[in-house]
Amino acid sequence: MSKTIEKFEHEGYRLKLIYFRDLYHLEAENLNVTGRRMRKRWSLNTDDSEKAKDSFYREKLDLKKNGRLNIIFESGLNSYINNYLEWSRINSKSPRTIQSHEKSMKMLLEFIALNKIEKLTPQIYEVFKKYLLDMGNCSRTVDIRLTAISGMITVNENLEAIPRGYFPKPKLIRGKKAKLPQFWSENEVQNVLREARSTYLYNMIRFGLNTGLRRIELVHLRWADINFHGGFLNVQSYEIKYGGQKFTFDPKDHESRRIKLNDQALELLVSLRDQERLSPWVFPNRYGKPRLNLRNLGRDLKTVLTRAGVSDKGLWHCIRRTFAVHLLMNGADLESLRQLLGHSDISTTQAYLNVTGEHLDKTVNLIGFEEKEGYGKVIPLKR
Repeated sequence: MSKTIEKFEHEGYRLKLIYFRDLYHLEAENLNVTGRRMRKRWSLNTDDSEKAKDSFYREKLDLKKNGRLNIIFESGLNSYINNYLEWSRINSKSPRTIQSHEKSMKMLLEFIALNKIEKLTPQIYEVFKKYLLDMGNCSRTVDIRLTAISGMITVNENLEAIPRGYFPKPKLIRGKKAKLPQFWSENEVQNVLREARSTYLYNMIRFGLNTGLRRIELVHLRWADINFHGGFLNVQSYEIKYGGQKFTFDPKDHESRRIKLNDQALELLVSLRDQERLSPWVFPNRYGKPRLNLRNLGRDLKTVLTRAGVSDKGLWHCIRRTFAVHLLMNGADLESLRQLLGHSDISTTQAYLNVTGEHLDKTVNLIGFEEKEGYGKVIPLKR
């Protein structure tokens, strides 16, 4: 147990003299930084109280004179990062997005403190990339961290905390490539269903193809969310206890929505309805609980899709994309699709227009009219 002998605070810094394990230590802490603790403790390597107090008083005088404890490195970047995290907590719609921003900024702060970084430059970004890769991060994860840095710079520019162009933005490793959403053709859908028929995934895939539900929404779908009389389901928040455990679910962006069920989806639910007495969930595991091991779900689906020859198009999200693209190609309007998919911004839904546009470009080549030789002389119409 440590014992505080002396303590002094000045300009948001705290200095302590501590007796711990038969030796004296000094502890310096920066209280100006919110969201993370900046503290450093070091041993004075003495059990002599007079010598220890002399060291404490020297540090105290230095703090009074300079207004800061130089032993704790502090960069002006810290305030920009705090601005960004505060903005993220207010404006981000998903808790997962906030968590991602916080993790990215935490890694940046650690890098800044380790390397005594004062300003972000292209050279620093390259060192940061290597730092993250050496930690075992894949290039996609590194790009997520770099994208967060770009967001941090943009937010501070908009807040006029820094002039525009003050910090250059990092270049991603993989770069942003405009990619058309991958989906399954009708034949590929049949191949997938045929390969999945003998697995527990069969009904989940069928239902996903007919409703466009996200994987996490399929996993958490309850019988209580189904309205058989009206022929629709509700994607909504809940908290229930089952089997001695508490299970909670909150839709992405906290937005509930109602999805009208087509004939195939409704027939599937009717065929499974006898299982309602065994579990509150529509697609439970063998213990009657939701399949929360998403890694296993991804692994098992990949096995099915590999056998079907479509594993290169993505896993669970490809089911949702297939639902969306085929609806558009069969005449659905964009706003209706946005509501079915639960997109908060229609620009997200518009990505599927690129796919349907390409489909239409190919479709017009199914016919072609032109004048052919050998059909005889053309006789002009009489007026």
